Amino acid sequence: MKLEVQNLVKSYGNFQALNGITFSVERGQILGLLGRNGAGKTTTIKSIMGIIEPDSGDILFDKKPLTRDSVSIGYLPEERGLYMNTRVKDQLVYFGMLNGLSKAEALQEIKQLLEQFEILQYLNKKVKTLSKGNKQKIQLISAILHRPQIAILDEPFSGLDPVNIELFKNTVLDLKKNGTTILFSSHRMEDVEEMCDRIVMLNKGNIVENDTVSGLIEKYSKKNTILLQVNQDITPFLHNKNLKLQSEHNLIFEIQYEKKEDLTVLYQELLQQNIQLIKVEEPKCSLQSIFIKELSDHES
Repeated sequence: MKLEVQNLVKSYGNFQALNGITFSVERGQILGLLGRNGAGKTTTIKSIMGIIEPDSGDILFDKKPLTRDSVSIGYLPEERGLYMNTRVKDQLVYFGMLNGLSKAEALQEIKQLLEQFEILQYLNKKVKTLSKGNKQKIQLISAILHRPQIAILDEPFSGLDPVNIELFKNTVLDLKKNGTTILFSSHRMEDVEEMCDRIVMLNKGNIVENDTVSGLIEKYSKKNTILLQVNQDITPFLHNKNLKLQSEHNLIFEIQYEKKEDLTVLYQELLQQNIQLIKVEEPKCSLQSIFIKELSDHES
């Protein structure tokens, strides 16, 4: 059971928002949908939700056309939308019943989630009396209290303090564990890298990357390169060993090599000279640097 987006095309007048994009998300996976403003993320999300109709292409869930009647979807929009003069309980019951729960079922889920988010005491308070972080908790609860098959989370951690970010992360990971298919859009690359299974990177309506997080990092990381942190300068020991110094900062040497045997010879020589190897690691690219590089490369 998975969500499949196949050859999705959408234009607004002369503006081509989506150029035949294709990707899929397995049940119980988190897919990071990334891109700069105007890349096509919002059009993709609204197409999946049935808010807009694409010009062509298919959106399937469990190999059948996705409709709101056949598949339950939870949506946390970037632009939050709460009724400020309504009590928390009344608002959440309303959202729960809109998504197919009975009033009793909704109340049971609401109390459980409010307790999980440590805000059960606000059950009968008006939304406008809550802090920004607690309003955001209500928004997330409204998106997930019906235990959707698909959850679309647009900038879910925006404006949250570190404690609440961790609480939100744990909630999202619980959804994943229980089999929810999750689309996750965020500009916080460290959170995307930590939580997502796959990444779809959009630019100007095209997919420029579609891979696992580990696959992307491996693809962009430097090959045959090692970082050595030592307690003194080792530049003299690099000559005539098929080793090339790429950079050095605070006695951390980035060295390119042809064969690992050349590194073994270097290590032995450093040990003989009583030079301490403090740390040895292969440099890995961050998702943040990939995002900047890939979208910069496609800007022209």
